[in-house]
Amino acid sequence: MSNQVVIPYKPQPRQQVYHQTEADEILYGGAAGGGKSEATIWDALKYAMQYAGSRQIIFRRTYPDLQRSIISRTMQVYPKELGKYNKAKHEWVFVNGSIIELAYWDNDANYTNYQGAEYDVIRWEELTQFEEKWYLYMLSRLRGSKPFPRSVKSTTNPGGVGHTWAKKRFVSIGPAETVHQIMETDDDGNTLYWPDGTPNAGEPIIRSRIFIPANVHDNQALVQTDPGYLARLLALPDIERKQLLEGDWDVFAGQYFSEFTRSIHVVEPFDIPREWKRYRAFDEGYTDPFVCIWIALAPDGTGYLYRELAQSKLLTSEQVELTKLNSPVSERYEYNVADTSFWNKAKTENITPAEIFAQKGVHLIQAKKERVNGWKRLREWLHVYDAIDHVTGNLYKDTRLKIFSTCVKAIEAIPALMHDPNKVEDVASHALDHIPDALRYWVMSRPTAGKVKDAWSANPDEIRESHDDFDQDDDDDDIPIVQGFW
Repeated sequence: MSNQVVIPYKPQPRQQVYHQTEADEILYGGAAGGGKSEATIWDALKYAMQYAGSRQIIFRRTYPDLQRSIISRTMQVYPKELGKYNKAKHEWVFVNGSIIELAYWDNDANYTNYQGAEYDVIRWEELTQFEEKWYLYMLSRLRGSKPFPRSVKSTTNPGGVGHTWAKKRFVSIGPAETVHQIMETDDDGNTLYWPDGTPNAGEPIIRSRIFIPANVHDNQALVQTDPGYLARLLALPDIERKQLLEGDWDVFAGQYFSEFTRSIHVVEPFDIPREWKRYRAFDEGYTDPFVCIWIALAPDGTGYLYRELAQSKLLTSEQVELTKLNSPVSERYEYNVADTSFWNKAKTENITPAEIFAQKGVHLIQAKKERVNGWKRLREWLHVYDAIDHVTGNLYKDTRLKIFSTCVKAIEAIPALMHDPNKVEDVASHALDHIPDALRYWVMSRPTAGKVKDAWSANPDEIRESHDDFDQDDDDDDIPIVQGFW
């Protein structure tokens, strides 16, 4: 009698990429209906059969979600010749000794459930529904005495409480479908090193990460069996449609700058002509990061944020020296606009940061700090409009403010800002708002759209007059031989 078991699963191309990719941390995510959950349960079974005695865990945020999407599906499709599901423990126990736990994590009390636990693979279903601290804690549970490959494999759609951190950890690190080697850092951005007594003692701790985009069109089985699914996604409100149909990570509910579109606002670096006007804008900070951004203004009035600096725990003298170090001597700046905090004297010194900057050759002018007006002005610069290609005559989308792809912190920060629930016209306080603040100071130092005929014609005095136009205010022989997609 044959003991072969055929797995009833044929992965589609993008699912196959997920199954074959090797990295410490993998996120397979994007649009709804891409086959992500199906890939998870079969990937887990593959690993369980390949590595006898292994232990994995699959998380959902709530038990109803776990029951509906993971428990019921695995009980339906996992071959009973390979293992049994223990309903009391919520785990699959396989004939080769491997275990897959099915769990949910809905609050901080769950930490105690995993003290001392060891897993070979940790899987998060709908990662953006979880808090970052839970994810980071479980990284410490990724361990064991057996020589198995260990990883964290997650799937998700954009949106949810963990949208921003998941995007930062996976989407914003570089091109998709590329394994990136990431140096681990502490909360202050300092590189972490392997401690003494470890094989790599003294070397930076590096982990590999990859983001694999998912699209509903990747799942042709779903599209063909339920053609109405695509129509239902198209009928969703704008934000939900962009997230679930297009897999857009740059939009979410409550987003302040919903017009931000990576394909329009982000450009590859180029050599800026020497005759273009250049500016610097500063946001003051010590515990919060000190920020300097460099902006170039093209003759047609388009602004380009082409360089950024954001670093915490710098003395004022270090701030100005680092600014100068990052400012090539060939560059000349029309002016440097700065947070008014630069003019506050320290309690122990009778000198302001602005005076220290001036002593070192960097002269600052005070920013106009009206928040609501500033965000309105920044929205004008980020506004997407129809432009005409004068060569082809075709219409295309354009904007007055573009950001070099090397300015990763600005690209992360701008779409992350949210409306203040208590003052909807303002931006809510956010850990990433320092670069947008500096950008706000710069746009407030410029004339309003159409105020001057020549984008280069205004000096700071003329610029200040234009401000008044605004209102104040995520292998035993008896073990079955498994055949299938692997």
